[in-house]
Amino acid sequence: MHRIDASFITNKFYDIFTAIFVRIKHVHPIATGKITDNLFVIKTGTANFYIYKSEEKVICFDSGFGKSLIIRELNNLGIDPSAITHLFLTHSDFDHANGADLFDRAEIYLSADEEQMITRKKARIYGFIYNSRIKSTYHLLKDNDVVTIGPTKIKAIATPGHTPGSMSYLINDSILMVGDAFRLINGKVYPLKYYNMDTEKQKESIRKLSGLDNIQLVCTAHRGYTEMFREAIDHWR
Repeated sequence: MHRIDASFITNKFYDIFTAIFVRIKHVHPIATGKITDNLFVIKTGTANFYIYKSEEKVICFDSGFGKSLIIRELNNLGIDPSAITHLFLTHSDFDHANGADLFDRAEIYLSADEEQMITRKKARIYGFIYNSRIKSTYHLLKDNDVVTIGPTKIKAIATPGHTPGSMSYLINDSILMVGDAFRLINGKVYPLKYYNMDTEKQKESIRKLSGLDNIQLVCTAHRGYTEMFREAIDHWR
């Protein structure tokens, strides 16, 4: 059976996909801009990714889709792609990982359980459509691993469901990056409606995240962010 790289399909139809999904409000990415003094959001199509500045280090959480669009949005923030020093991928879907090649100086991290998705050992959908390979060298993380970058501590939290290796990241015990671990609707946490590989497992991951305390900000890939984490997720406890 022929294997099809997801990027072959998504490069052709992504503009249509974006227009439809934004119009029906399945996703609601927010505009590129500054969230705090050291946290920034970048919009690429249906998805957001985030940048955290830590002294001279520039840390990316996911990398967006569409290289020319990524460069344009970063330029709007005065950030050069070559300035990115670290990249943490929540998972390997095209709208989160397509821009990884732009950050050629960055150390890349992802879940060890997600590696099967980029080595063609496990199909993303339909049994023959696969996520793209990551060409650069990368580091594999397991649940509760901690990466220290200068004064910044980043804790890896396994949150499978959307993909087998979906991973959330906790920055300095206070800022939570969840990727597609859940979505925010009217200030409340819900599982994703489409494209989960295991929705029941995603619900388990949401319950796991609901046990976190002292979260000041939680950022999603498609439905913005909230400073009201406890109120958003309490119904999962």
